[in-house]
Amino acid sequence: MATIIKMMFYPIFIGALVINVMSIYNPMLTYTLRFKRLEVHPNFTVESYTIDRYKEGEFINGQITINSKKQIDKAVVVFYRCDQDGINCEYFQMWTLTGLCTKLKEKNQIWSRWYNSFDPPMVCPLDKGTYRIKNATVDIGPALLLYPQVTDYQWRVVQKFYSDDIFIGSYMMELYLFGYRKKMKSIL
Repeated sequence: MATIIKMMFYPIFIGALVINVMSIYNPMLTYTLRFKRLEVHPNFTVESYTIDRYKEGEFINGQITINSKKQIDKAVVVFYRCDQDGINCEYFQMWTLTGLCTKLKEKNQIWSRWYNSFDPPMVCPLDKGTYRIKNATVDIGPALLLYPQVTDYQWRVVQKFYSDDIFIGSYMMELYLFGYRKKMKSIL
């Protein structure tokens, strides 16, 4: 009797597991990042940025200037997730990052591609200056690993920068992940 129950239970359990996993991740879809808006606030200025599309991806190009003489040593990143229309947003989570010098050097992080697109490079000390942004984007691979439902929402990300707990400035990005079916080339 126990064997019969196991034989009935395992297919149901495995089937439910597959359905739950497939509802989170669709292997037939490829995701690309779409930017909606970029804003900067006191002590930061952005000059003539554009959102450009190359093939399936979108990238930000422009210039950002840090107008404060104080060196930045801490970042607080606040994530808001919004509905599919980007209207109703709610607080999702917050990251406090100290030791920015080592964080900027880390590879395969969500922010790696973004900060690697700055010229001159974002290296320590982070202080006053104008930085050219060329083909900046965010790596969505780590985002999908950290939170598989990231594709179900639009996002507002606010990065606030500090020097010894004194607010320097911030910038805000609104973005979402766009899913599409990638055409497969025939091997014949």
